[in-house]
Amino acid sequence: MSGPFVVKTVSKIHPGKAESYRPMVAEFCKLAEEREPRLLAFHIYVSEDQSSEVVLQIHPDAESMQHHLEAMGDKVRETFAYTDFESLEIYGQPNDELRAWIERVSEGVPFTLHETHWGGFTRLVETTAE
Repeated sequence: MSGPFVVKTVSKIHPGKAESYRPMVAEFCKLAEEREPRLLAFHIYVSEDQSSEVVLQIHPDAESMQHHLEAMGDKVRETFAYTDFESLEIYGQPNDELRAWIERVSEGVPFTLHETHWGGFTRLVETTAE
């Protein structure tokens, strides 16, 4: 069974940089929404003390993630002035280009790949009980 392609990254926010980083997060999210019509969900969560962030992406397939890297690569690199990449989790089957990207970005950080989707569903709008 084929499922969506999901990416979870965890990064440490540099001490004292959270407030100046926040406008960049807003801009990044806005650009991702505008530039990536196939992207199903993109969320950035920050810890209460603003010392770490988790980025969750839900793509319909690996090609959508590949497009994300092409469309947002420069913006991702700009975030490195504010954050340090700590871990990566991938859910889904990466294509060859993504495998090469994973190999580069996961060097020296915890990485988990879950390629096999056994089941589930994605509901992007709330439903009401009938």
